[in-house]
Parts: sequence; C-alpha cells; structure tokens
Amino acid sequence: MKKPGRLSETETEVMRIIWELATPVTVSQLLSIFQESKGWKTSTLSTILSRLIEKGFLTKKMKGNVNYYDTNFSLHEYQRIEAQSLLTSLYGGNVKSFVAALVDDEGVTKEDIRDLQQWFKTMVGDTDE
Repeated sequence: MKKPGRLSETETEVMRIIWELATPVTVSQLLSIFQESKGWKTSTLSTILSRLIEKGFLTKKMKGNVNYYDTNFSLHEYQRIEAQSLLTSLYGGNVKSFVAALVDDEGVTKEDIRDLQQWFKTMVGDTDE
C-alpha cells in the first residue's frame, strides 16, 4: 500500500467520522454531522474531501448524480502507518526507545505495563506466567 499524505487536525476529524460510518458517504451526510458542530458549508466540506482524495485517503464514485466517498484503507491500517512513521522519524526505528519514552512519561500505569507484558508474551509465543 502506498503511504498516504499527512492529515491535518481537521482532515483527521473528517476521516474519523468516515471510518466510523464504515460505508461510502455523501457530502450531505457529512454536512449533517459537521454543519451544526462546526458551521461548515458544502464548499468547505467539498474542499476537505478533495484534499483527502489528493492525499490518497478517499476515492470518489458517482452514483446517479451523487458523489460517494469511500476510504482507501481502515483506521487500523492508517494507525500502523503513522506509528511506523513516528517510530522511524523520532526514534530511528528503535522500539525500545519509543516504549521507554512512553513509560518514562508516567502516563503509563502499572496495569498498562502488565497488559503490554502479556501482549509481548503472546506475540513471541511464551504463554508461561
């Protein structure tokens, strides 16, 4: 899969809604969500959707006289791409340094660490407690 462009905060917000809906969407569907909360007009949303197509996140297909926008990959796939990019750019691909930065920040609880230990054991096939 080709790596997509970077998302702005606004684009991320739109993509999260599209990923949640998990079906091709129309401008009017999205407008019903964003018009009240953001005050967006059709032209604003259309511009955002066009940028998302250019960046490789969406495809557009016309059915009748309505455009439908669909994702090119899942939220999970995008999270993996972004995590790998972050790991490479900030930590030189060193997973231990990345995890240490998270743990050293004190934002990770002992329960989180136990969960990670269990997950790592599962990943390497070590089921001994």
